[in-house]
Amino acid sequence: MLKLDNVTISYKNVPTVQNFNLDMKEGQIVSLVGESGSGKTTVIRAVLGLLAGGGKVTEGSITFEGEDLLSYTPEQWRKLRGSDISMIFQDSGAMMNPTRKVGKVFTEYILTHENISKKEAWSKGIAMLERMRLPSPDNIMESYPFQLSGGMRQRVGIAMGMTYQPKLLLADEPTSALDPEMVGEVLNVMKELAKTGLTMIIVTHEMAFARDVSTRTIFMDSGYVAEDAAPSELFTNPKNPRTREFLSRYLAG
Repeated sequence: MLKLDNVTISYKNVPTVQNFNLDMKEGQIVSLVGESGSGKTTVIRAVLGLLAGGGKVTEGSITFEGEDLLSYTPEQWRKLRGSDISMIFQDSGAMMNPTRKVGKVFTEYILTHENISKKEAWSKGIAMLERMRLPSPDNIMESYPFQLSGGMRQRVGIAMGMTYQPKLLLADEPTSALDPEMVGEVLNVMKELAKTGLTMIIVTHEMAFARDVSTRTIFMDSGYVAEDAAPSELFTNPKNPRTREFLSRYLAG
């Protein structure tokens, strides 16, 4: 489904990710783990053509279902994002305009992908919030992002990302901006999505999730893939000393 072949990503001609390889099949769940700044988020942003600050793929190729994503036009990207590939950000609430109600943002998102009435788009938004087990979806649609808890905002972001049943879901540390008591509710939603057979790449510091839910775990170190293995191997018998050091700290915590 997705292939990254010897991908190097640079900012101002300085490589930050080098020689990244991934050959991903449908239904796989790949977790990217590693220290902050190791290049995990940069990789998934490159997949969706959302590199910030002038970042560019300077070497290698990225193909999705056989198509070269690096050759896509802005219009092709617009059609791909949110339909075939969706992304959940670290703080979905921060991605929304704080002066606009959730329902306004959600219905406009739906209307950019589908030629239906505003009333139908509103109903579709309500249905997706219900699917994410959010209470009182009508009230949420009438709320501003700052009126929702962090966990609720994240589930709204997941609901938006799942509206068109994407073939690939990218998640950039979806629990990192949450209070500890809210982490569990978002992880439970992610686990439920995993059970549906959805293909996912998840950047996470939740080692238990990476170990128990992933089909593959990639440990990144300073822009390189230090280790790529099934969780049963990587978590019980890591080969790379940097992987062992990283896991000993995170699992101990």
